[in-house]
Amino acid sequence: MTTAVLRKGSNSVPRYTGWEYKADATVHAAGVTAALVGGVWLLASRAPSGPMADALGLAAYAVAMAAMLASSAAYNLNRHRRHREWLRRLDHAGIFLAIAGTYTPLLLRLPAAHAIARPTVALAVVWMIAAAGITLKLSAPRRYERLGLALYLCLGWIGLPLIPILSGRLQPDTGALIGLGALIYTVGVGAYLLERLRYHNVVWHLMVLVAAGCHYLAMLVEFRPGPS
Repeated sequence: MTTAVLRKGSNSVPRYTGWEYKADATVHAAGVTAALVGGVWLLASRAPSGPMADALGLAAYAVAMAAMLASSAAYNLNRHRRHREWLRRLDHAGIFLAIAGTYTPLLLRLPAAHAIARPTVALAVVWMIAAAGITLKLSAPRRYERLGLALYLCLGWIGLPLIPILSGRLQPDTGALIGLGALIYTVGVGAYLLERLRYHNVVWHLMVLVAAGCHYLAMLVEFRPGPS
């Protein structure tokens, strides 16, 4: 049986094979479970005496990742037409939420006195782009797809100009893991676009999990207290 995909402008359910559906369900179950357990563990294991900004940033990150993976599971594993279009909107909007949430705890490490790259300015830019993308996906589904993809990539790589500033503020492995995760996300877009390839959806979601795992490790490296 060949894989059929959603036609643009259609609200029909894609006809994946049984194995494709089971594989995708397994990936999503693992992702949602890991996000919930990992988020709690990340918050619980941070340095108790650390700044409140760290706690708030990590909370934003944990909630954003859990929301993205949960909305993805709700949409991709739903075989019924009812509410499917709204679930699709939430799924695609959740990606913007996750990217901005990942940046949040790291950007809070920017020097407050920097002439340009202050935490408040950087966060405002990131969340404004995320808000624009979320609004686009919620209000204009299946329209301006290329603009939406451009916003995804723009938001994902917006931290590049801040590398020289953040390099002295973050652990060396933190930046490497964030960059690796962003690269995996970007390569995964190719799998997402190959709609006629069997298991393309599973491959895309698996790469999302691997990339998210890289970013989670970056948070552990950066915010967990080191050995005393």
